[in-house]
Amino acid sequence: MNHSDDLQHLADCSSCRQRFSENVLPFNAARRREGARAFAAAAAQLERERESASDIVERQLRATPIEEWPGLAESPALRNNAALEQMSEEVRKRIERKPVEALAIANLATSIAESLPANAYPPAVTAQIRSTALRDRANALRYLGRLDEAYDSIETAEARLGEFPGAAHDRAIIWLVKAMIQGQMDLFDESEQMITAASLVFADVNDLPRFFQAGLVYGNLLGRQKRYEDAQRIFGDLLDVARSTGDDKTQARLYNNLGHCAIYLDDYARANIHFSESIARFTDLGLRAEVPRTNLGAALVLIGKGQIDSGLARLEDARRVFIDLGMMGEAGLCALRIIEVLIDRGDTEQARVLTGAVIEEFEAAGVDTRAVQAVAGLQSSIDADGATAETVRTVHEFVQGLATDQAQAS
Repeated sequence: MNHSDDLQHLADCSSCRQRFSENVLPFNAARRREGARAFAAAAAQLERERESASDIVERQLRATPIEEWPGLAESPALRNNAALEQMSEEVRKRIERKPVEALAIANLATSIAESLPANAYPPAVTAQIRSTALRDRANALRYLGRLDEAYDSIETAEARLGEFPGAAHDRAIIWLVKAMIQGQMDLFDESEQMITAASLVFADVNDLPRFFQAGLVYGNLLGRQKRYEDAQRIFGDLLDVARSTGDDKTQARLYNNLGHCAIYLDDYARANIHFSESIARFTDLGLRAEVPRTNLGAALVLIGKGQIDSGLARLEDARRVFIDLGMMGEAGLCALRIIEVLIDRGDTEQARVLTGAVIEEFEAAGVDTRAVQAVAGLQSSIDADGATAETVRTVHEFVQGLATDQAQAS
């Protein structure tokens, strides 16, 4: 693949190449044949389990109150790789909208994976099973803002693969989650190193979807540091690759990210073009949940151009859609933009009411407690008549920063 210099930086680190080279086993014909037989037997076992465990996790979770989910670790039907794969998918589906449930499932999966008999699967497969459960747990903890716990979990996930140098791809996915955790902990240099290492592996094995994912995480990391021009270049480089491969979904996301970069760079005309491209692609793809995210950006363009009433109406529309979809984090971000306009207009009473609603929504949805505390602090400022539009922008920036890594590693 041909990438520009900016994007190539992601996979151009000599120390990362050395680290990757350590994952390559020297060739040995007898060991290769033995490994092939063991792999074939394990693959057949895993496939049999998948065929006999269809929808078992969804059915058991639905039939069991959430507070009793830990007890499901003793269910024989769930103590196998197929069920754990289903749990990983359940975590993925719930992590943005119901992160508390996602963590409960990830904890259940980790409990099962860590207690599997040593002879249930070949050692390498067992290590992969355990590292995946721990990785999902780390990602769920990350979404809830429990970053120290998330870091401990992802470190343990990486350690589970320590004896298996051939598991380079699994390790790279762990590095990507680790990078997102480090980014939220403001460990920017360490995060960039992890993204670079992961990107190298994804490029070497031609895993283009995860290479895109790593690039998105990198661009978001730059955004967290207010390096908007650098982020814009990264997203632009990725867009060139997405166009060349016909990846419409990635193009839509990149146009949305480029639109937000343009807003921060006060280029509203270009932002409007990017958001229009993003909305058109998301609409064509039928991705209903993504359209209001882009509409939020388009609303900010209108406000930035002085069309306040039109922008406000669009923000309120986007907020209603987010609430209907159960996406309370995004609904809260919309509300904060609305509150900023209300404060600027002097309508403190309506701003106070909406701020209280956001606190209740965040608490009910299990949003990061730091976000709840930030909005509660804003409410105190409004009550004391000390809030300004800049105060609201600061809170919005903080809350958005907690969730800026939307790309999920899976």
